[in-house]
Amino acid sequence: MDNTGGSCALAGARYNVESTTITRLREAGAILLGKTNLSEWGMARSSMCKSGWSALYGQAVGGFYESQDPQGSSSGSAIAASLKLASFTIGGETCGSILYPAQKNGVVGFKPTVGLTSRAGVIPLNPEQDSVGPITQYVKDSAIVLNVIAGKDTFDSATDDIPFEKTPNYEVVCQKNALDSVRVAVPMSVYRVAESDPEVEVAFRGAITVFRELGATIIDDIDFENWKPSSGQREDLFGDILLREAFEEFFAGLTENPHRIRNISDLIEVIKNTPEEEYDNCGANWFESARDAPGTSMSEEFFTVKARMEHLGGDIARLLDTYDCDVLLATSSTDLPLDLGRLPGIQVPLGFYSANREIVRNFKGMVTKAPNIPHGITITGRRFSEEKLIACAYAFEQATLAVNQNGARLSIKPPFGDQETAEKASKF
Repeated sequence: MDNTGGSCALAGARYNVESTTITRLREAGAILLGKTNLSEWGMARSSMCKSGWSALYGQAVGGFYESQDPQGSSSGSAIAASLKLASFTIGGETCGSILYPAQKNGVVGFKPTVGLTSRAGVIPLNPEQDSVGPITQYVKDSAIVLNVIAGKDTFDSATDDIPFEKTPNYEVVCQKNALDSVRVAVPMSVYRVAESDPEVEVAFRGAITVFRELGATIIDDIDFENWKPSSGQREDLFGDILLREAFEEFFAGLTENPHRIRNISDLIEVIKNTPEEEYDNCGANWFESARDAPGTSMSEEFFTVKARMEHLGGDIARLLDTYDCDVLLATSSTDLPLDLGRLPGIQVPLGFYSANREIVRNFKGMVTKAPNIPHGITITGRRFSEEKLIACAYAFEQATLAVNQNGARLSIKPPFGDQETAEKASKF
């Protein structure tokens, strides 16, 4: 199948090998129904591009409200999961691109530790942060998929970091009592994010009550050492240089390259000269920033910035270690440094905005908050702590089952007819 990143620049491109993730799914017996739309180039092209829009396939929207922003680059995968178009879908995350669209579409999104799943055959954005993971209706479905796609791969050196020879069975940890005796960190800055939206705050505090009732100990008179959510602490140079160099390697590896693109400069010119790419409306400012970034990944300035970013990314592990906690809990709208720490995270549906919710649009005109739009929680932890995250998420999910309300709240109805048929179609 075409692998285009939604861009006309890759229409007709061909590759040496199939992605490892897809090969493993095929070998496990999965039936591949098709590919989903995404935010073009993984939302890396421009700040003006809308989530869910690509030049090749147009605008994808969330199914819960007209013109709903589906958020994140793996938007089509999350929409397809919410509409039960498949048993599961696959997404990619560099910074929020699985967790955010899963939240806005009321489904489970699992972003594995960078290196647990192979990125071979996947269009790169940042080799230090890219991760491939499942988007599903239920937590156990994500565990089943992860059992198949996780593991070392000679085509991706990041998988050398995996600390075990045999992949754990992620499905067996799905137990309803899994939160018993678990210590859960809830930083004060997470509460402040929740308090910025009264409906989310009520739902989030309700989630904490559920955690306690299921046997967890909540540690919340704490906060990050350095990290401040949504404060602009990420430095562009780190990602810009890695994006530019990753693209050069990617384009050099194409067996068919219709536009003869060698680097990000060539790509920008193709975007400018292809009407369907809508350069006048969408621009390419993030690509242009990557093109113009000084130095290389071997330069002193790059290493200095990288060290700062990695230190920020270590704040979650430091917090968990300091207070002897197993996992960290946040609203899924909280900006966490999972990308900088190369950490895993799982988003679980929590609730939906009320029927009288005031409609909020972003500067691109898409609806971000409105009646029936979902919101959720994210559970994260140390690198390669997937078993613990899945166990905690499953126990919470089974105690609440917010996802079961999706069918009644979707404004776009699943294409299977009645809800009972849709439920049957979603199961393995």
